[in-house]
Amino acid sequence: MAWFLNPALTRFRNEVNARWPRRDKTSDGTIGDTAHQSTNSDHNPDRDGSVDAWDMDVDGVDIAACKRAFQAHEAAYYWIHNDRICFRDEGWRPRSYAYAGPNRNRHDKHVHWNSRQSHERSTKPWFTTEDDMTPAEFTAALTVALDDAGVKARLRSIPLTYPVTPTQSLLSKFVTAFDKIDLLAAAAAAERLSTPATAKEQADLLREVLGDRAKEVGLILAEG
Repeated sequence: MAWFLNPALTRFRNEVNARWPRRDKTSDGTIGDTAHQSTNSDHNPDRDGSVDAWDMDVDGVDIAACKRAFQAHEAAYYWIHNDRICFRDEGWRPRSYAYAGPNRNRHDKHVHWNSRQSHERSTKPWFTTEDDMTPAEFTAALTVALDDAGVKARLRSIPLTYPVTPTQSLLSKFVTAFDKIDLLAAAAAAERLSTPATAKEQADLLREVLGDRAKEVGLILAEG
């Protein structure tokens, strides 16, 4: 039986190619090589001949946009990139891939996308407009962005100004400052904390995400 990339991932690949027609495909991959075939790899075909994994070269594409689109799709199962793995079943919270062993592929030259067998024949589009994002999809996308060191560095460089009055409620302050990335970062950081979280845990995570602006944002969140 001839192998084939499953329909859901084929559509994902086609949409990526359409959006970034000049992207590098050197590190792209679907069917497993000899080394993969001797292991329980998702690059090996299923009984129906379908392959449920696609490796996408990282050059020439917007990785954050791809992760955002992938995580919002019904067929998505997990991705691996830069020695981090992220599962649907774990709320799309990236974690270390070190458990795969010292000789693991750290996936720094490509992103590994893996689909769910139950939805491998989905025909739903992967990329939608930003207006179509649900609150849950936005939170997932923001969590992905905050895991990027470059994004954190840019967040810390943004000056904080909040034109609010003392009589505004806390909710009003959030609405007024909604376009301030630092405040969004603080809110996303709160989502990543276990419940209940101690004051020290909250402070530590704010410092991790916001750097030297953590105290200022923390004071804003504490008002009201």
